[in-house]
Amino acid sequence: MTDYYPSEEGAIFDAESYIIPCYPDGAIAETSSVKLGTTVAGRISVAVSTALGDGVGIALKASTGAGAPTRIPILFYGIIKVACSGTGHEATTGLFAINSITTTYATSETNTVANLVFGGGASYIMGMWLQTAAAVADEALLLVGKTS
Repeated sequence: MTDYYPSEEGAIFDAESYIIPCYPDGAIAETSSVKLGTTVAGRISVAVSTALGDGVGIALKASTGAGAPTRIPILFYGIIKVACSGTGHEATTGLFAINSITTTYATSETNTVANLVFGGGASYIMGMWLQTAAAVADEALLLVGKTS
């Protein structure tokens, strides 16, 4: 696999994506949903999502532990190909998506999540599906950061 982020880079902000290097709180798999972390004092850190709908970004590189590598790139806005959760949690073009705990994603309308709000307030929406997928581990394009 080609490592497109071979060293620590500054944040990348352009018309197509927002990628910010963050300190990992622990082991994180590539394409895993991440939530904001708390263990790296004074720095932006991320941890693997632990609950349905708590993801705020997607890891573009794996880490093996806290601070290893020092920082990893996190996609907060942009397009990425991810796996859907499968039957009952299909990805449907044009519908909002949430993380399905760690490395799979689901259509938000097929899940019951407390405080799920479309377009403002407390929102667990990860983004919007740009393709349809139905089976477990089917891959589809997800526009991360599209919440309204």
